[in-house]
Amino acid sequence: MGIVMNEMINSEVDNKNIGLAKNLWRLRQALDVHCLIFANWEAIKNRGIGRKFFSFLEMLCQHLIVLCICKVFETEKIDKQGKVKYDLDSIEGVLRAIDNKKVVMLDAASVRDFVRKYGGASDKNEILAISSVVEKFKGEYSEALDRFQTLRDKWVAHGESEFVPKDAPSYDIMERLFNFGLDFYSLVSRMFIFTVPDDLNRNREVKASLKRVLKELGFEDIRTEME
Repeated sequence: MGIVMNEMINSEVDNKNIGLAKNLWRLRQALDVHCLIFANWEAIKNRGIGRKFFSFLEMLCQHLIVLCICKVFETEKIDKQGKVKYDLDSIEGVLRAIDNKKVVMLDAASVRDFVRKYGGASDKNEILAISSVVEKFKGEYSEALDRFQTLRDKWVAHGESEFVPKDAPSYDIMERLFNFGLDFYSLVSRMFIFTVPDDLNRNREVKASLKRVLKELGFEDIRTEME
């Protein structure tokens, strides 16, 4: 087992999964800051302390949320020769790296748990089973993902003059997309890299730091979750 572990550390699969985790970390922090500002906006607005700063910070978080969700679920483009144009640290990019590597798996039970949690076609080939879950999930949230992609293309990346940003999908949907990405990253870490994944839902230092800032500014009864 030690030989397998040494082979997988710093492999293409490992590096792509780490890249995915970094995007998920940024998404987690942006969601937390967005949540904290939005949940306490009436108090911020009424007191007037830092109102313009928090409004600007909220806008930046919205941009980052859109970008990170698009990165996590981005599809790799294939050229006419069947080659990938750009290697991506997305869920699909990690899956392709796993399939190309023909890696050894530690415990197929984790895959079965992943399939049971999100649904998908059971398959003796665990990689096909994982791919089935990913495609099913993306299909269920295709409308939300399309809306994020439109916001990314027309508002965040290019700023088309005639495009008026509409409301993004709900915060609840953003959290569901994040948690699926986190579960996928964690599964790959355990199954293919044989490492303990970072629990991004426990390490919430940015949210805790912003809460302390609000307390220092004199805000009381700070809300930490959306109602």
